[in-house]
Amino acid sequence: MRSDRIHKALVNIQNRFMLCRLVSLAARKCHDPDMRVQDVINDVIGRFADTEFATQQLRILADLETKLPAA
Repeated sequence: MRSDRIHKALVNIQNRFMLCRLVSLAARKCHDPDMRVQDVINDVIGRFADTEFATQQLRILADLETKLPAA
């Protein structure tokens, strides 16, 4: 179930809103036109349960936020 994957991913990423943003970004990057979006999101959430992948995505998000113009 997706909720089990989310709970495992929240071990590595403490903030659920940050997890949502990271999953959104990663799903866009990993999306394959031959796969359903639901399956891509499930795969991405499963990857965030892996510590190494989660750390890499947090670094990417930090880089993106430093490049965004101040509002």
